[in-house]
Amino acid sequence: MRLTSDDVKSKARELGADLVNVVSCATLETNPPDPQWPQVPSRISKRMKTCIITGIRMPWGMFLTDNSTCLSLAAQLLLRKTEKVSLELSYWLEGQGCHAYQVATEETDPALKRGSYGWLSLRHVAVEAGMGTLGLEVNLLTPEFGPRVYNGAVLTDAELEPDERIKDQLCIGETCGRCLLSCPPNAVLHWGLDKRGCATAAQPDGVSSIIYGPLKALAFARTDDEVRAVVGSPAARQKWAALVRLAHSYAACPRCLEVCPVGGDYQKFLAKEHKDIPEKDAVRVQKLNDMKTANKAGDRAHYATPMEKRWLGEEGYKGLKRAKVASTEGPGR
Repeated sequence: MRLTSDDVKSKARELGADLVNVVSCATLETNPPDPQWPQVPSRISKRMKTCIITGIRMPWGMFLTDNSTCLSLAAQLLLRKTEKVSLELSYWLEGQGCHAYQVATEETDPALKRGSYGWLSLRHVAVEAGMGTLGLEVNLLTPEFGPRVYNGAVLTDAELEPDERIKDQLCIGETCGRCLLSCPPNAVLHWGLDKRGCATAAQPDGVSSIIYGPLKALAFARTDDEVRAVVGSPAARQKWAALVRLAHSYAACPRCLEVCPVGGDYQKFLAKEHKDIPEKDAVRVQKLNDMKTANKAGDRAHYATPMEKRWLGEEGYKGLKRAKVASTEGPGR
């Protein structure tokens, strides 16, 4: 019996995925996010024909706490869950007579651009596969859960029927700007993101702070007691937690995610708690107004990396898109 996309989607949901979409590797090869630095499947394997992208929703309770340690831990666990689903789906596909391989999630390929630039850009894969479109702050937005989704991917040599892309713009854009108004470091650009600015809130204990902190202090330690003082310090323990548990080193700030009104989950689970935006001030309001003015003139204010309409929804915004979220029970819980 020939393996179908429906077969694969059913199995992925059984394994814990909330969303599953399919795209051909040929499409991803033809449409890399940045042709100068192509994140394409052939960099991983030239034999694969199809990419299966999964989405696992974030627990809504994450957006009712300011505890950055718990937020970072939840992010780590969600990443590992996507990888576990991808691994199990790979085994299942090979049990059906195919070859399959899971894609690394957040790991960076140092041969490409600086910063977080992986083997595949899973958010762009998700757009090509019809799971969603990119928002003003270039997070992936889905009709079901808005930006509150973690992605995993599997490459396989099985030829599966691809899903159609969403061509409507899901993000309200400059007329909303809630992600911009709520961003603590004011890092949201006009369909772009100041990654360094974002990292000050989302990654306060990223790799640079780990190296620059206790490791630098060790260079000035001259005696055993001084070495012990550095290694046993609260700062060193915090950096150790960042290394082994990703505490404060990844996704420690969820503000743009929890205030985004896109997604069938928002009105039911988050709108009441996040109606007000305490960070909103005159600087952010003016920045958003500049974007509105530029958009009317067919331009972009606060320039960032050029973003093709393909990723945003080339047919433009046609109304807020939501999908029903009937229950908190079901696959992926």
